[in-house]
Amino acid sequence: MSKLQPVFAGYVTLSLSLCLPIGGSAQSASAGAQTSLTAHADASLPPLLKLHYDSPMTFSVGTEASAIISDFKCDADGSVFVPMTEDLSRIDPHAAGASFEIIGLAPSGDVVRFAPQPIPGYRNLVSLVRYFVSSSHVYLLEMADKIDPMDSRKVTGRSRLIQIFDHKGQLTQTIVLEPGIDPLNLAAFESGEIVLLSPNTLNKTTRLLLIDDAGRPESELSLFDNDFASKLDQTAKYQNGETLSRVLATASLSPRGQNLLLTTSQVNFPVLELNQHGLVRATQLALPPGTTVQSILPSDDGLLHALVGSFRSLSSPNSTPASDSSARESKVFSPIEIDVFYPQDGSLLRRISLAVGLMPVCAFKDRYTFLEPREEDGRLQVIHATSIPQ
Repeated sequence: MSKLQPVFAGYVTLSLSLCLPIGGSAQSASAGAQTSLTAHADASLPPLLKLHYDSPMTFSVGTEASAIISDFKCDADGSVFVPMTEDLSRIDPHAAGASFEIIGLAPSGDVVRFAPQPIPGYRNLVSLVRYFVSSSHVYLLEMADKIDPMDSRKVTGRSRLIQIFDHKGQLTQTIVLEPGIDPLNLAAFESGEIVLLSPNTLNKTTRLLLIDDAGRPESELSLFDNDFASKLDQTAKYQNGETLSRVLATASLSPRGQNLLLTTSQVNFPVLELNQHGLVRATQLALPPGTTVQSILPSDDGLLHALVGSFRSLSSPNSTPASDSSARESKVFSPIEIDVFYPQDGSLLRRISLAVGLMPVCAFKDRYTFLEPREEDGRLQVIHATSIPQ
């Protein structure tokens, strides 16, 4: 979490990378992997489609003092998941994750909470605010102090662990990771196999590890060969001044049927589809000129629904002509639209305009789902929308 931004009165949104600016309210209206890096050039772009928004469903959670992290997830039954803390003023800056829990907003109106649960031999469990939602479980990445079995007053070390919950919020399993594994993110295949995005400190790269129930690495997924990796590394440095490993370190993982999608944020890399053996497909999206991808929304129609936007520079009010230009300016990502692409070749199928103030979550059952805090009191609202026929 690197930035805070006011949203409505007293309501703020945080992000694990960049803030998602929001404001206002909705208005009705392996082998054979494809590895092309060539951007598509469309002679003409599809027209922007408008959405018709249903009445919001309001949940009994959230206040004007609340804060959320813009890492939203969804499942096929319509539940929405969001990391949230009830009171921003109570966040300890040295342990911010301890103040956040994952909130599940079910179509029934129920609110389900997912937070670290006590386990024997450990104390001071803290959420690392990284989580994954499958069709049957919610996976939380956490950290805890290991207690000396001979003297409960002593701590012998710190462990990373994964707690797995069913969708009703009941803890079903805890996996303590092998020492030396310090994940940046996690995901799970529909088979239940867990994959970790983890740094390799020996060669300063990022790796994808499959782990067993004992928290030990079973295998390492190979994303691409050295030639393709070299091309991606050059692309990263050209677009954002970053190395490939740094870009992958902030990548997100989302479900796609039996497989997973790995998406980089705000750098126009291919969208990578993975199975348990490695790379299935790398799809370069034919983005509208001057735009980049924030995230790929979970969907069930086989298409790629991308939240797309552009950067704008913000100058510091305290800057002086003598200040360094990089220190004076910061870039904020502004979402513009949802673009829908064919996964086979990345060609652009349609474009969806966004109402100001709504945060896109997913695309299931021929409709989009959005999250929005209610302006007068900060209560979280879920809003569904469908395309208006042209």
